[in-house]
Amino acid sequence: MRAGPNRTRFPASLLFPLLGLMLYPAAQAASFHVCDCASGAQPGCQAGSDEQPGTADLPWQSYERARQAFAQLSPGDELRFCRGGAWTIDGAGERWINSACTAEQACRVGAYQPAQLSEPAPRPFLLRNDGGHGFSLADGGTAEQEEGYVFESLVIHSTTPTGYGFFIQNDVDDVLIRDVEIVGFRIGVYLAGANDCSPVPGCDGRNERIVLEQATVLDNQAFGWLGSSNGSEIRDSHFENNGSLAVFDHNIYLSDTSDGLVTGMRVLRNRLHRSALDEEGVCRAVSLVVHGRHSDLLIEGNEVWELPGAAAGGCWGISVDPGYAGEAEAFSDVVIRGNTVRNVGNQAIGIAACNHCLIENNVIVQEQALSSFSSIGIAAPNRARMANDQVMDQVTIRNNSIWFGPEAGGTGIRLGGEGGAHELVSNAIRNDGGPGFDCFELDLPAERYQAVDHNHCHASQGAFEWADGQGSLAQWQSSSGFDLHSSTEAPGFLDPPGFRLEASGADAPMVGAGHPTASSPRDILGLPRGPAPDAGAYQWRAGSLFQDRFETPTSP
Repeated sequence: MRAGPNRTRFPASLLFPLLGLMLYPAAQAASFHVCDCASGAQPGCQAGSDEQPGTADLPWQSYERARQAFAQLSPGDELRFCRGGAWTIDGAGERWINSACTAEQACRVGAYQPAQLSEPAPRPFLLRNDGGHGFSLADGGTAEQEEGYVFESLVIHSTTPTGYGFFIQNDVDDVLIRDVEIVGFRIGVYLAGANDCSPVPGCDGRNERIVLEQATVLDNQAFGWLGSSNGSEIRDSHFENNGSLAVFDHNIYLSDTSDGLVTGMRVLRNRLHRSALDEEGVCRAVSLVVHGRHSDLLIEGNEVWELPGAAAGGCWGISVDPGYAGEAEAFSDVVIRGNTVRNVGNQAIGIAACNHCLIENNVIVQEQALSSFSSIGIAAPNRARMANDQVMDQVTIRNNSIWFGPEAGGTGIRLGGEGGAHELVSNAIRNDGGPGFDCFELDLPAERYQAVDHNHCHASQGAFEWADGQGSLAQWQSSSGFDLHSSTEAPGFLDPPGFRLEASGADAPMVGAGHPTASSPRDILGLPRGPAPDAGAYQWRAGSLFQDRFETPTSP
């Protein structure tokens, strides 16, 4: 298996079809209901019958009856499983296909509250023991375009990790999967491309605008999410313990596609934990990885973390880089912003083969022991590319906050290797580990960097180099002419062991010490920095910043 703060927005052409899923339910839409009470159902559950009309009072019973009915829904119709109900769906069909549904009038599959159960009853529980898929949105044979599906408020489990929770293939567009729990499959959500198009008009051979939100994706054998498609999003979801094969399995894997460049993917505000665990419970692979060819990719507001002692060196946090031998890969206009990465392996955030890419306002905490591996906070490049991969160029790394704990060590930020017009400004780094620490690796000639300045980097014990092989800050300033406004004074983080890397107060050295023109205009909370930007991810303001990171104004 192959392994500015102004918020980036969807182009209108990508956003409007998604809005159609949520803003335009069909007038006079029909609703059909199904209820069964297999093992796991709530007390008081009342099973329906497939001979009944499928109303809320007289529901159908079986998953198979519901699946067959889905194929006959009119645009905007909905099919609801009962809350508190449970189904064992062994032997049932897998395909959920309807060519009549549209992005503007989506066909919906979700839940309803039966009158006999107290509110709120648990979401419908669907269990597969036969290794099949939960929901296959994959028409067989040549591809024909389908669109406009919503699946919501469902729990889907498998005891045999061979199938997929949601399988999306053959030119399926405008799908919303919301408030679902997907557990125990081989892959939680799999975007699998398409066969050759049929002669039917409308097919372009691409899955597009697939959205997963508010989902819980757990304990899937290989991947929580696998695949890529234009305009798709993974947002506000929890991924944990997905993958079992070191290096090759991941919580989230945005792979290549058979039909070229992927544009406009978003990975927003997700939580990722325990990626590809070995038999001892140690993370052994990247939690969020991107390979292939991607443009206009935004990875923002995610939390990726492991526990101290539970990450091997290859347990990276976020990585956008080439991974396929012999295939040309390239990443352009990538933004990695506002993420928190804690206690992963020897790399927290890394990119390669990336052109016009921005890494800003991230918080990185590393407490893993240096005796296990040396770490790097941000690496550009993070690995060697193949000759046919895109050259890394125009990379900006700014306003990131990085802390290495007493047992850790390594390098704060690497930016070099190739390309030019790179910028490294307004970063705040503190190392509380032992000697041998480097603030930066900057190995290109000076003319390849557009700006390197207003950085804060401090090591509390032992000798350290400001730039690897270049000596102290003073020596680096003399030899390069860079970092003339930078400082080795401790940046003034509030509580690093508590993962609080905002300023301890208005007098913290990093306050007002950022680059006056090249800093990110907004901080990790989305708040404006103003004319005196701070170094690091947070901007100090005269209010109180509580543990939940919400700001409250000072009382008048």
